[in-house]
Amino acid sequence: MNTLTKRLWKCISYCFPFRKKKPNDNAVEEIEIKQESLEKQPIEANSERETSYEVNSERETTIEANSERETSNEVNSERETTVEANSEIETSNEVNSERETTVEANSEIETTNEVNSERETTVEANSEIETSNEVNSERETTVEANSERETTNEVNSERETTVEAKKKRETTTKAHRKRKAANKSNSTRKTAKKPNVSPERDKLYCDECVSRQKRCFEDQVKTAVAKKNVFWTDFKGSNDFERGLLSRGWVKKIAPTFNAGPKKTIFCDPTYGHEIISRYDIQPNLILTRQRIELHLLKEDQITNHFYGVDATSKSGLCNLLRQWCLSCDANPHTFFPRCYMFSEKNEKQAFIDDFTMTAACGILKWVLRTNGKSLQDEVIPSRKEKKEKTAFCMSDAKINNHGPARIVPEDIIVTALVACQFHLYDLTHEDEDDIICAGIVDRKHFISDYYRVMHHGAHIQNSDKYVDYCHQLLCKLRRVNPQLDIDGEKNIWISKPRALSRGRGIRCRNDLKDICSLGWKWVVQKYIERPLLVYGTKFDLRQHFLITDWHPLTIWFYKHSFLRFSSQPFTLERLDTAIHVCNNSIQRKLKNAPNRHPNLPEENMWHSDEFKEYLCTIGKEQVWDSIIIPGMKKALIHSMKATRENVKYKKNSYDLFGSDFLFGENFQPWLLEIQYKPDITKDTPVMKKIVPPMVEDILRVVIDYKDDPNCNVGGFELIYKQANYTGNVSRSAPNTRTDARHPGLSSYFTS
Repeated sequence: MNTLTKRLWKCISYCFPFRKKKPNDNAVEEIEIKQESLEKQPIEANSERETSYEVNSERETTIEANSERETSNEVNSERETTVEANSEIETSNEVNSERETTVEANSEIETTNEVNSERETTVEANSEIETSNEVNSERETTVEANSERETTNEVNSERETTVEAKKKRETTTKAHRKRKAANKSNSTRKTAKKPNVSPERDKLYCDECVSRQKRCFEDQVKTAVAKKNVFWTDFKGSNDFERGLLSRGWVKKIAPTFNAGPKKTIFCDPTYGHEIISRYDIQPNLILTRQRIELHLLKEDQITNHFYGVDATSKSGLCNLLRQWCLSCDANPHTFFPRCYMFSEKNEKQAFIDDFTMTAACGILKWVLRTNGKSLQDEVIPSRKEKKEKTAFCMSDAKINNHGPARIVPEDIIVTALVACQFHLYDLTHEDEDDIICAGIVDRKHFISDYYRVMHHGAHIQNSDKYVDYCHQLLCKLRRVNPQLDIDGEKNIWISKPRALSRGRGIRCRNDLKDICSLGWKWVVQKYIERPLLVYGTKFDLRQHFLITDWHPLTIWFYKHSFLRFSSQPFTLERLDTAIHVCNNSIQRKLKNAPNRHPNLPEENMWHSDEFKEYLCTIGKEQVWDSIIIPGMKKALIHSMKATRENVKYKKNSYDLFGSDFLFGENFQPWLLEIQYKPDITKDTPVMKKIVPPMVEDILRVVIDYKDDPNCNVGGFELIYKQANYTGNVSRSAPNTRTDARHPGLSSYFTS
């Protein structure tokens, strides 16, 4: 087989690719054998065929380029060049058709596929070429094919031109993308004022829908103004209030102050952000603010969340009010409020010194009973099973620190304590003087010094066992007339509070008389509850909310849900750290929980009241919530608000929320510590997120819905007090020594 025949065979095999090998296909096997022999020889036609193959692939690329050029007007001239290239390609295709004609002349093999029959015919033609002189004519045909390949080379040069055009087109595409991105950013800027609404609502942002929404909001504003359902607020955290008011058909006035806008008023659609501007000023009918408002500027029908002169919300004010108010009622503040002293008042510091000394005397008697295995706590409600867990002070008392060698204090300290307690009992009960144990004048400083040796340094009192019965009888008598005897303990600990600070700042526990007396006039000192109720060995207090909607007549609403705040450290009286004894959330959240805390305590140091009730069920005391805790808290709040109502400045249609802090004794009795005005209702814990939203909704039910329908659902609020037959001011005078928080008679016994 000469060179020309090989070239012709390569051309034919290129135009008509071989089909896959099939069994019993002898013709195809012969073609593949010849093809393998041809591939072993260096034939120039192979390179030419590969060039032709590249031309075809480049033609496909050019076709794709033509489809892309339709997007750019700048490539029209280049497209014409491509068309010429296509015409030349068609010329090359005619050459291929001539090749097909040559192959069809030899179609003698019967097959189902036209391509396979042409391949078999080509094989027979190749065998005849080896023995005949017709090769010359086929050489001429091959020469013509070579000339056509030269034509394809010209097409390649045109393809290079097409590549340059493609580069230009890519540059144009990049510019187009930049313009598209710029247009997109411009459209985003134009629609930036759109509120973040759901995809379903976003589809409605056509011109017709927007106009319809505006008309609906205009109608809503007109209806709200006619019904006087316009509100204004300026403090953060009012989202729950706004949500509740908007659901009731109210609209919000947009202004820096509630009375701003003398000529116009702006309303804003909270859903779509549409603004409605009224041509005249519209005053809000409900004002929610933490700022001071001059009540005389408000109209009669305007509702505001403000009172002035609620003295019970200050540390010193609550103490002073309860002292004075006890003259006008039968209730005794000592049953729900730990005794307190204001160093800013005259003679208050001396009254505190007398009380401190009296508490030390009672502490000596309690020490005698405890040391000799006797106690007054036999009637305490907690079971023995839970006592070890809930009364950590018992373990604390057992771990008395011994400083140096053991010291012995003479038994005279017990006699002095008995005499002091007997004087105090006489003053409270006016018993006959024959029953009083008198031992003459006693040195106060010497007594306090011996008391510190016993309580602070672990000294032992000589012959204390022979005074057990006397101490037990006297303490039992005192217990009947002194409701705070059980909470005093033995350590004589007092808690000092700065008058002008809140959120637990500056609060400290102290048990040294000299240290406490060094405080200035800006401090308030209150008796610390040394025997508190504990949960898993940890101290806690409870925040209880209540609502005042009127002062004359006094109307108090009690909220049924509350929350507990735990300290981050286990309870003990050996250390007086704030982390152990102050449960305020603003302090405890900055501290790290102790690693030895009970695992059932919450990590965020807060419980819902429902969780506390579940805990009471686990210790078998589920009945104390409804029988002791709730009635005790209601009693304390009613008496406190009665004491402060005469000093309050307010207007009708006003209301406000208060928060009260309670601590519980071992017998579950609640003790009122403080009352907060406008308490913090920030939803910063899971418990607050559970309590605050429904409470805000219930406030709106009481303030708004209850006015129109007294039988409406008020949610979690309960009306616990509404004053009847109010007659005017209650007489106020100096405190009585019998019901005052001081201990009268001590100054006549102890001398400095």
